[in-house]
Amino acid sequence: MALGALALVGPSAIGATAATEAPASTRGALTSSSSAAPGASAAALLDGDVPHRALGAEWSAAAGDGAPWVQLSWPEARRIASVQVFGSTADATDPTQPNAAALYGVIRFSDGSSLPVSGIAAGGAMPTTVAFAPRATTSVRLELRRQVSGAPVALRELTAYAVGSTPPRWDAPASSPTYAVTPPRAGCSSSSSESGRGTTTASVAPVLPDRLSLACPTPGSSTGVTATVVLNAPAGAAVSVWAATAASSSLQAPLRRVATATADASGHAVLTADVSALPRGPYALKATATSSAGRPLQPLYVQLLKDTGAAAPHGTDDHAPAGMTLQYSDEFTGPLSATQSGWGAQYAAIKPEPGGGSQFGSALFADPADGANTLATVPGGFLRVRAQPIGSLAPKATWGQPHAAGILSSQRYGGSGFSAQQGYFEARMLGAPGAGAWPAFWMLNSESGTPRSDGKTSGELDAIEMYGHNPTGGCHTTHAFGAPKGSDGKLDCRWDYGRGFDWAAQWHTYGVQVMPDGSARFFVDGRQTAHLDQLGLADQPFFFLLDLATGGGYDVDLAATGQVSDLYVDWVRVYT
Repeated sequence: MALGALALVGPSAIGATAATEAPASTRGALTSSSSAAPGASAAALLDGDVPHRALGAEWSAAAGDGAPWVQLSWPEARRIASVQVFGSTADATDPTQPNAAALYGVIRFSDGSSLPVSGIAAGGAMPTTVAFAPRATTSVRLELRRQVSGAPVALRELTAYAVGSTPPRWDAPASSPTYAVTPPRAGCSSSSSESGRGTTTASVAPVLPDRLSLACPTPGSSTGVTATVVLNAPAGAAVSVWAATAASSSLQAPLRRVATATADASGHAVLTADVSALPRGPYALKATATSSAGRPLQPLYVQLLKDTGAAAPHGTDDHAPAGMTLQYSDEFTGPLSATQSGWGAQYAAIKPEPGGGSQFGSALFADPADGANTLATVPGGFLRVRAQPIGSLAPKATWGQPHAAGILSSQRYGGSGFSAQQGYFEARMLGAPGAGAWPAFWMLNSESGTPRSDGKTSGELDAIEMYGHNPTGGCHTTHAFGAPKGSDGKLDCRWDYGRGFDWAAQWHTYGVQVMPDGSARFFVDGRQTAHLDQLGLADQPFFFLLDLATGGGYDVDLAATGQVSDLYVDWVRVYT
């Protein structure tokens, strides 16, 4: 057994709700391993400076070691809440399972508890970070197994983080593709300079019988402190436009009317709204109307982005339970790092499955490399996930999907990436409107996307599923796929959260906490909305996904906005 020194990363004071990265500090602990190749001792596991994104040499098991492991140990118990693992520099592939990570393993603690490490990628790849319910332990042992035959059993670093300390987000390689878009400036051209109410030269959406539709600007366009929109509407219809009243998430922030107009004889309503009170970033105007006969028309949402004014309140309105440690945070302030597999990037742009990735719903989850820009960040620090016409991606449509859309996963092909056991997951989002739009923030157990999964047994947790025909409510769900009927999950749909709630026009936070008893508590804007049991494999770590799918059991009709709808995400955070 090889021995060396160990660094435990963490502050001297523990239990902070929102932690900052702490410098590494040596606490008289040791590294050890089942074996070590010449010149590759366990001491190499700590010779880097992980909080400052620097790695050193690597440990490698001796040839013939049939049960390799590495261990971090301390003379006295330490309270830790996460572990970060960096795989070998040398790559490893297997043509029979091209989507597999090189290694996987099990972490065992001195208190007898354990949890899986579902994948450790090789080839100098991004780390695997596993957060967990805090525990006092004198040792952390990682038992390693090959998923890829012949893969080097080697690690560049193995770092434990104390309660109260956040593992660093590792920068993707410089060669990693990134995605960001600059929205076009909003502008509505008209053939009438006298009133601006003439026929627009290029309508975003067609005229729809007895409905509102968007003439201009294009969805996602940028505006200043005022926004002018032109709507197609039945002549004589009385149209109102409404906007959110608060910058922060609140269940008690009703919309306010910001403009009114009457559709002219040519069937156009021009409305100019004062949006100076809104923060910089994405917003939506909700248009309501009554026909000349007094009949209410279906509301329409115009999604825009304000490029001036005060910044959005990043970091001011999450609702993590007291005493939990921040383990993961993405504010989307830079270009999005994503590949379809997730290899060489922060995120995978697919739902990980045992054989790679899978599609679901009525839209194709586009590979970012295809240039559709269904996944990208926008100015101000926001993720945009877009559903749009399939266009040139039609040949890739698995079953003739008419739209392209996007999905992000914190776990990559093969099981590497980020996951958390008994975590609190939360995201701040502005939902994607339109019948059949199906945005969601959800989680899967970390083993479900690995080659070892049978593809039938898994746990799923839906913090929120939104259905675009009804932006006043949503669904919270636990799933235990593979369990007997009657114990395979629970569903709680709230079709109206009340108090003027509208997820398509207002920013809200959506959170879920996995409890020690395997149940899950669901929150909207910090208020508990459901508590459900029957979560499958609840003792495992879970990774998160953000997506905009279409369908979900409902007909898709995005015609009123030119077949385009956007989900915006301000941030996502995970605590344990």
